[in-house]
Amino acid sequence: MKTFYHCLIMWIPFILLFALAGIGLEVLEGNKIRTSEYMMGLRDLGVGYLFLTGSYAFILYPISFLPLTFIVSKFVKNRMFKIITFTLFGGVIGAFSFEIIYGSRFIVEYNLSIVSSIIIFGIAGLLYALVENSVKKNIKFV
Repeated sequence: MKTFYHCLIMWIPFILLFALAGIGLEVLEGNKIRTSEYMMGLRDLGVGYLFLTGSYAFILYPISFLPLTFIVSKFVKNRMFKIITFTLFGGVIGAFSFEIIYGSRFIVEYNLSIVSSIIIFGIAGLLYALVENSVKKNIKFV
């Protein structure tokens, strides 16, 4: 039961970190797109883009990091392995998110780089691992 509560608590940092990663990706790569066909950027949506990335992260957690957090928290004891696992998985999510957000047409036409997405989301995964370790160490469940 402790692991379940831990996974639910970790939903909040996931939303914050990965929504900010989505905004960072938009700042680095999305601003290269200069066409009226792309209406999903910060220039068009403004603060609404924060809501959009937060909603995407809210939906993404139960299908990606919730099972991973549960498995890693339950079975993995090595802290470095946890950090590497979350960082790599964050990078994988970055690659998929990049493809979903921009689509192949914009990626090719505007020469967008998937590497920046993998790095940004990998850093979000690293920070998630550090927060997960801190929460597990400092919050004791009944």
